[in-house]
Amino acid sequence: MPILETLVDVVEPWSTLYSRSTTLSVALTFAHLGAMMIGGGLAIAADRAVLGAGTPADAAARILIADAVGDVHRPVLVALGVSAVSGGLQLAADLESLAVNRIMWVKFGLLMALGVNGLVMLRNEQAVRRVAGSATAFGALRVRAVTSIVLWLAIVLAGVGLMQG
Repeated sequence: MPILETLVDVVEPWSTLYSRSTTLSVALTFAHLGAMMIGGGLAIAADRAVLGAGTPADAAARILIADAVGDVHRPVLVALGVSAVSGGLQLAADLESLAVNRIMWVKFGLLMALGVNGLVMLRNEQAVRRVAGSATAFGALRVRAVTSIVLWLAIVLAGVGLMQG
Protein backbone atom coordinates (compact mmCIF):
# COMPACT_ATOMS: atom_id res chain seq x y z
CA MET A 1 0.00 0.00 0.00
CA PRO A 2 1.56 3.35 -1.00
CA ILE A 3 2.44 5.79 1.77
CA LEU A 4 -0.30 8.32 0.95
CA GLU A 5 -3.01 5.66 1.04
CA THR A 6 -1.67 4.41 4.38
CA LEU A 7 -1.65 7.93 5.83
CA VAL A 8 -5.17 8.59 4.54
CA ASP A 9 -6.31 5.41 6.31
CA VAL A 10 -4.56 6.47 9.53
CA VAL A 11 -6.24 9.90 9.61
CA GLU A 12 -9.65 8.63 8.44
CA PRO A 13 -11.27 8.88 11.91
CA TRP A 14 -10.11 12.50 12.19
CA SER A 15 -11.25 13.25 8.64
CA THR A 16 -14.69 11.82 9.37
CA LEU A 17 -15.04 13.78 12.62
CA TYR A 18 -13.90 17.00 10.93
CA SER A 19 -16.24 16.59 7.95
CA ARG A 20 -19.24 15.94 10.20
CA SER A 21 -18.66 18.81 12.63
CA THR A 22 -19.29 22.34 11.42
CA THR A 23 -18.26 23.61 14.86
CA LEU A 24 -14.89 21.89 14.63
CA SER A 25 -14.34 23.09 11.08
CA VAL A 26 -15.22 26.68 11.98
CA ALA A 27 -13.06 26.59 15.14
CA LEU A 28 -9.99 25.30 13.28
CA THR A 29 -10.45 27.73 10.40
CA PHE A 30 -10.81 30.58 12.90
CA ALA A 31 -7.70 29.45 14.80
CA HIS A 32 -5.74 29.20 11.56
CA LEU A 33 -6.81 32.52 10.06
CA GLY A 34 -6.83 34.36 13.39
CA ALA A 35 -3.30 33.23 14.19
CA MET A 36 -2.10 34.20 10.70
CA MET A 37 -3.75 37.59 11.08
CA ILE A 38 -2.18 38.24 14.49
CA GLY A 39 1.25 36.88 13.58
CA GLY A 40 1.32 38.54 10.19
CA GLY A 41 -0.08 41.79 11.54
CA LEU A 42 2.54 42.04 14.27
CA ALA A 43 5.33 41.06 11.89
CA ILE A 44 4.29 43.51 9.19
CA ALA A 45 3.92 46.31 11.76
CA ALA A 46 7.47 45.59 12.95
CA ASP A 47 8.69 45.44 9.34
CA ARG A 48 7.09 48.82 8.69
CA ALA A 49 8.89 50.26 11.73
CA VAL A 50 12.20 49.13 10.26
CA LEU A 51 11.37 50.41 6.78
CA GLY A 52 9.76 53.64 7.94
CA ALA A 53 12.87 54.62 9.85
CA GLY A 54 15.06 54.70 6.77
CA THR A 55 18.60 54.10 7.98
CA PRO A 56 18.94 56.42 10.97
CA ALA A 57 22.25 58.26 11.14
CA ASP A 58 22.34 57.67 14.89
CA ALA A 59 23.56 54.21 15.98
CA ALA A 60 21.47 54.42 19.16
CA ALA A 61 18.32 54.89 17.06
CA ARG A 62 19.19 51.82 14.98
CA ILE A 63 19.68 49.77 18.15
CA LEU A 64 16.38 51.03 19.57
CA ILE A 65 14.52 49.95 16.41
CA ALA A 66 16.24 46.54 16.40
CA ASP A 67 15.25 46.05 20.05
CA ALA A 68 11.62 46.98 19.35
CA VAL A 69 11.45 44.62 16.38
CA GLY A 70 13.07 41.86 18.45
CA ASP A 71 10.26 42.12 21.01
CA VAL A 72 7.78 40.96 18.35
CA HIS A 73 9.39 37.58 17.62
CA ARG A 74 7.89 35.61 20.50
CA PRO A 75 4.22 36.48 19.84
CA VAL A 76 4.73 35.98 16.09
CA LEU A 77 6.23 32.53 16.72
CA VAL A 78 3.36 31.60 19.04
CA ALA A 79 0.86 32.70 16.38
CA LEU A 80 2.73 30.73 13.71
CA GLY A 81 2.68 27.70 16.00
CA VAL A 82 -1.11 27.94 16.40
CA SER A 83 -1.46 28.38 12.66
CA ALA A 84 0.81 25.40 11.95
CA VAL A 85 -1.10 23.10 14.30
CA SER A 86 -4.51 24.18 13.02
CA GLY A 87 -3.30 24.00 9.42
CA GLY A 88 -1.84 20.55 10.03
CA LEU A 89 -5.17 19.37 11.42
CA GLN A 90 -6.96 20.81 8.38
CA LEU A 91 -4.45 19.07 6.12
CA ALA A 92 -5.04 15.76 7.90
CA ALA A 93 -8.80 16.20 7.47
CA ASP A 94 -8.43 16.31 3.67
CA LEU A 95 -5.07 14.63 3.22
CA GLU A 96 -5.92 12.73 0.06
CA SER A 97 -6.60 15.86 -2.00
CA LEU A 98 -4.27 18.33 -0.27
CA ALA A 99 -1.20 16.10 -0.33
CA VAL A 100 -1.19 16.26 -4.13
CA ASN A 101 -2.23 19.91 -4.38
CA ARG A 102 0.59 22.05 -5.79
CA ILE A 103 -0.71 25.21 -4.15
CA MET A 104 -0.51 23.54 -0.73
CA TRP A 105 3.13 22.69 -1.35
CA VAL A 106 3.83 26.24 -2.55
CA LYS A 107 2.26 27.55 0.67
CA PHE A 108 4.34 25.11 2.71
CA GLY A 109 7.49 26.27 0.90
CA LEU A 110 6.58 29.91 1.52
CA LEU A 111 6.12 29.16 5.23
CA MET A 112 9.56 27.53 5.32
CA ALA A 113 11.04 30.57 3.55
CA LEU A 114 9.31 32.83 6.09
CA GLY A 115 10.89 30.82 8.91
CA VAL A 116 14.36 31.06 7.37
CA ASN A 117 13.86 34.78 6.76
CA GLY A 118 12.83 35.19 10.40
CA LEU A 119 16.00 33.45 11.60
CA VAL A 120 18.16 35.62 9.34
CA MET A 121 16.26 38.70 10.53
CA LEU A 122 16.92 37.73 14.15
CA ARG A 123 20.64 37.46 13.38
CA ASN A 124 20.55 40.86 11.66
CA GLU A 125 18.89 42.38 14.73
CA GLN A 126 21.57 40.84 16.95
CA ALA A 127 24.28 42.18 14.63
CA VAL A 128 22.83 45.70 14.91
CA ARG A 129 23.13 45.43 18.71
CA ARG A 130 26.48 43.61 18.72
CA VAL A 131 28.23 45.97 16.30
CA ALA A 132 27.07 49.13 18.09
CA GLY A 133 24.25 49.97 15.73
CA SER A 134 26.04 49.06 12.50
CA ALA A 135 24.46 50.79 9.51
CA THR A 136 25.41 47.79 7.35
CA ALA A 137 23.64 45.35 9.68
CA PHE A 138 20.63 47.68 9.81
CA GLY A 139 20.57 47.76 5.99
CA ALA A 140 20.47 43.95 5.97
CA LEU A 141 17.61 44.12 8.48
CA ARG A 142 15.72 46.37 6.06
CA VAL A 143 16.13 43.79 3.27
CA ARG A 144 14.75 41.09 5.60
CA ALA A 145 11.79 43.35 6.47
CA VAL A 146 10.86 43.73 2.79
CA THR A 147 11.26 39.98 2.29
CA SER A 148 9.04 39.34 5.32
CA ILE A 149 6.21 41.50 3.97
CA VAL A 150 6.39 39.84 0.55
CA LEU A 151 6.35 36.35 2.10
CA TRP A 152 3.41 37.09 4.42
CA LEU A 153 1.37 38.39 1.49
CA ALA A 154 2.37 35.46 -0.73
CA ILE A 155 1.27 33.05 2.02
CA VAL A 156 -2.13 34.76 2.16
CA LEU A 157 -2.40 34.49 -1.63
CA ALA A 158 -1.54 30.78 -1.52
CA GLY A 159 -4.12 30.27 1.24
CA VAL A 160 -6.78 31.95 -0.88
CA GLY A 161 -5.74 29.74 -3.79
CA LEU A 162 -6.22 26.67 -1.59
CA MET A 163 -9.70 27.81 -0.58
CA GLN A 164 -10.67 28.28 -4.23
CA GLY A 165 -9.38 24.98 -5.48
